[in-house]
Amino acid sequence: MLFKNEKLRKQFDLYGYVVIPFLNQSQVNELRQFFFATHPQIPEGFYSSSFNADVTHKQKVNTKIEEVLSKQVSAHFNSIKKLGSCFLNKQPGAISEMPIHQDWTVVDEPRFDSITIWIPLQDVDETNGAVQVIDGSHRFSTAIRSPSLPDPFKNVQDEMRSDLKLLKMKAGEAFIFSQALLHASPANKSNEPRIAVTYGLIDSNAQLMFYHNNGQGKIEQYYVEEDFFQRYNTQIGERPQFGSLQKIFDYEQHFVTPVEYRFANQKFKQQKAAAMYKMLPIFKDEERQQFFEREGYCVFPLLNTDEVNELKSFYESLSLKDEKGFGFHVSMDNSDKEMCRKIREKIWSVALPRLGEHLKEFKPFVASFVMKEVNPKGVVPAHQDWSFVDREDEGYSSITCWIALVDTNLDNGGMGVIRGSHKFMQNHRPSPSPQCPVPLSEHMFSIFPYLHTIDVKAGEVLMFDNRTFHASPPNTSNGVRLAAGVGVTQAGANLVHYYMKPDGEFKTMLRYNVDEEFFLKYENATLSRMYDAKQLIEGYGEPVEVPYEFTKYSSDELIEIIKASGNDYNVPMTEKLAKLFGYTQTAQKQEQPKPEPIVAPVVSEPQSQEEWKWVDDRTFFEKYTPLNIAREIKKRLAGV
Repeated sequence: MLFKNEKLRKQFDLYGYVVIPFLNQSQVNELRQFFFATHPQIPEGFYSSSFNADVTHKQKVNTKIEEVLSKQVSAHFNSIKKLGSCFLNKQPGAISEMPIHQDWTVVDEPRFDSITIWIPLQDVDETNGAVQVIDGSHRFSTAIRSPSLPDPFKNVQDEMRSDLKLLKMKAGEAFIFSQALLHASPANKSNEPRIAVTYGLIDSNAQLMFYHNNGQGKIEQYYVEEDFFQRYNTQIGERPQFGSLQKIFDYEQHFVTPVEYRFANQKFKQQKAAAMYKMLPIFKDEERQQFFEREGYCVFPLLNTDEVNELKSFYESLSLKDEKGFGFHVSMDNSDKEMCRKIREKIWSVALPRLGEHLKEFKPFVASFVMKEVNPKGVVPAHQDWSFVDREDEGYSSITCWIALVDTNLDNGGMGVIRGSHKFMQNHRPSPSPQCPVPLSEHMFSIFPYLHTIDVKAGEVLMFDNRTFHASPPNTSNGVRLAAGVGVTQAGANLVHYYMKPDGEFKTMLRYNVDEEFFLKYENATLSRMYDAKQLIEGYGEPVEVPYEFTKYSSDELIEIIKASGNDYNVPMTEKLAKLFGYTQTAQKQEQPKPEPIVAPVVSEPQSQEEWKWVDDRTFFEKYTPLNIAREIKKRLAGV
């Protein structure tokens, strides 16, 4: 274990690098002065002092850099072997560009990592050749890397270029990276040299080695000493004249294909999202807490019969209407805000004492009746709910408590979730809909067949993280599917609302600090009209601008992640939908009149208030081929 700091080790293992403060300004100045004193004439383009033919010069440079860096290296790393240090310089000009590459394989990977510490001696950005990286790429391939072997990534240059991330760094910061990491740097377009120092190291228990392609389809493996790279670099690509030959073996270089590259990148993104997920405990029962953290939901008894009937009677006294005609609606979207307030207070009065028996140190922020009318084609596609709290990366979570007031199941449009999906994406989830693009915009129906539908008895509560993908099939029963929804979070959480900056670019969100009253004043329909009118939210102070970004997956990629998390193809639900939408068991389309255009909403169940307006004159399964109905649906709905 190289890193002394566990947090840095985990970050390095995931990303393939870390960036941390390392040298102070005095040390930076000392190394800059030494560089200019020992390099009165600097070659054009990219220059490494390790390529200098003067062995005495290289030793002098190596000694100086190690001397300046030694204290910090000892502070951050356990027992190591030093591989040597050098200066790297980019003179101004186009020829200083460094293409995407990896460094050589010099240890038994992935059992050990070989590491380079790279420190700029001036601030670096896109103008003077800052380092570019592809996050997580140190685990994208197990191919051997050697100056005598072709680049295993040579066939995916276009794919890699779009994934490069530039690291803006201050002078003295350290970019500590795996030598298997894909990295590059643009040309120095400034008027000054871009100077950096490097320091190589490996675990003291690792054997330093070198691979050479002998040109006959075989690889020679050498064990070498720590000064190997100070001595070998004047004859790069040739068989080394020193070192101990260990073995010769057959080897054919594997070239990463675009499909393999995308799969490796997708796997990293999944690991990244899962690593970012944290949750501060909210359940009193430890097993329930663990289940919720793993699955993103849980179900348990909450209200008794009298309490269920009390809420049902109150609902019946209101004569709530589906004002927008979507079939699925939530009372908090009603235009009568005083009635919304009364509903909130009533549900809270009944549900919160019971929730207090199961939750600790929590607070509610919203409540609503959730209704799904009878409609044999009323699908609510997969979606996530708004971000309701700040600092999700620190473990704060917003949770929907979906309390069934009637028995719910597949027949009346009972709820379903994609298990574990709360860990797939850790992006903020803003309003409004349908304007704002979201991670599931193109996948709402392609992932629907993997929905884990859940039977919930009247009085039971389905609690789910607002990041969890959830949806529901049509209500084909004889009555309304009625539930009460309560939004809760940890007591220490700050309530926020993310509103897309109304500039039409979808690159920036506006974060407002809000209170419970916000959700009585603003619902998605109002925010949608405001967005189109380029209006800002009023009454909650000046917002903070936050970049809007999220991980993008193809439907096939997302389905693979969903299946890897234990979600199975839901055969009973899919077969029922096939019948509802006019297919026989053999997946042949039945003859029937062309249906009227369907308007199916996507509104949070119950908390996102999102109105995903799906208007299409094709039935659900007309958009799938018979093979997809017989097996798996893998293509997203066209035209959605």
